[in-house]
Amino acid sequence: MKVLAYLDDLSRSEWLELRKKGIGGSDAGVIMGVSKWQSPYSLWANKRGLTEDSVAGDAAKWGNRLERAVAEAYAEQTGDAVVSWPVMLQGDEEWQLSNVDFFIVEPNEFAEAGKVTDVTIEPIQINAILEIKTTGITGKASQEWNDGRVPITYLYQGMHYCLTTRVTQKVVFACLMGGAGLIIREREYSDSDLIGLYTAEKAFWAKVQAEEEPEVIGHESDFDTLKAIYPSSEGGVTIEGDEFVKDLIEEYRIAKQTLDEAQADVDSIRAQLLRLVGDAEAVTFNGDTLYTYKSTKDGETLDFKALKESMPEIYQQFSKIKLGYRTLRIKGE
Repeated sequence: MKVLAYLDDLSRSEWLELRKKGIGGSDAGVIMGVSKWQSPYSLWANKRGLTEDSVAGDAAKWGNRLERAVAEAYAEQTGDAVVSWPVMLQGDEEWQLSNVDFFIVEPNEFAEAGKVTDVTIEPIQINAILEIKTTGITGKASQEWNDGRVPITYLYQGMHYCLTTRVTQKVVFACLMGGAGLIIREREYSDSDLIGLYTAEKAFWAKVQAEEEPEVIGHESDFDTLKAIYPSSEGGVTIEGDEFVKDLIEEYRIAKQTLDEAQADVDSIRAQLLRLVGDAEAVTFNGDTLYTYKSTKDGETLDFKALKESMPEIYQQFSKIKLGYRTLRIKGE
């Protein structure tokens, strides 16, 4: 395995910059179109340096804090010898990057069974990759772990690590689930699995290098990315459309009409449910809660209009510019 960098020597900003030089494990699910958090277009823009890196949320921060503890719990529970090798690895292709959490190895003089050992050289006798996850620590636990499953984005992440390192085709996922404890899943990937992912990743990276945009798919991150790249319009500037644009507008009108009709049905049913519950807070059937309609607590808000009128100097002191935004308006709507 080729070491590109030792992570202990990198700051977070340097690590983020390094990740832009290729495709990492967390990018695999995005490229395959199964990520709930990011689209291929959004990832492409980030790799091109057109957008800033997102700030890690509480779930990700707690996942990082608990990573070592979960690995130690796994090693203790299974008796496996686990090693930590904090490096950025590079595969056969320059764009193949991997930051593997841990490796499971045969017990030896450098790796004790039932323990997590830190190493500074490449581990030997690797049996599997160990990927650590958490869920339900700062919110509701993901249902994607139920019934022996592994969230599909993590499956592709593990597949990417196998593809890049080429030391094993087996990944063990150890997840600390709030309210359930440690759950363990094993997956072994076929050659066809790895070939399929390699083909998709290679095609994606070719688009990054050629500055060729992937298709937008309507993912929330597509809109965030477009807003970041094109935050405002240039006054008086227009572009000439073509038949493709005209057809696209017609498709938009048809799709929006279908959506409006479906929304009308939803609103009608919702109104009926609200009428049925009246001033109660829940509706049950045979002891099971069907739905609730509870009041939130009263809160406080600031009357900006009154403040501006009675204390204009104070209002001016704390006021700030609210940036404008762009609105899509189709002719005839």
